Amino acid sequence: MNRTIEKVLAMIASILNVFGIAGTGVFMFSIDNLFKTESLQQQIIEDVQQSTGTKLTLTDLQDLSQVFGSIGWFVIIVLIISLIIGTAGMIKLHSDTKLAGILFIGAGIFACLISVPSILFYIAAILCFTRKKAQPQESPVGKKTPHQISNNQEHIK
Repeated sequence: MNRTIEKVLAMIASILNVFGIAGTGVFMFSIDNLFKTESLQQQIIEDVQQSTGTKLTLTDLQDLSQVFGSIGWFVIIVLIISLIIGTAGMIKLHSDTKLAGILFIGAGIFACLISVPSILFYIAAILCFTRKKAQPQESPVGKKTPHQISNNQEHIK
């Protein structure tokens, strides 16, 4: 059976995962550079002290940078796992649709539960479970044997 819809949904979700990985990498790089610039560090410390009245030190700012970096790497690793599982599901799609559906559900879970790629993976999984293979066509209603052509002249009249 042709599983084009499932394959297209999984490909779109995988492409969105790649964009998520790239976007998270760019965000991490930007935040890391932001927190390493001394003039910006001083500006952030002064802004936080003026707006909240709390004292923020340079070590607090560096700790915050490390937290953003850790969260960013976690998101990148989880999205890469989702990408690998989704690709495995696309490979298994034609040979074992139930396994492909399970892999798509796993990829959806790793793609952060309620994101667009995860929803696309869930839809592909549902289609894997619900669409049935095409059944071979049977002969017309009530006939078990194929129709035979008769050469009997009386039967033709």
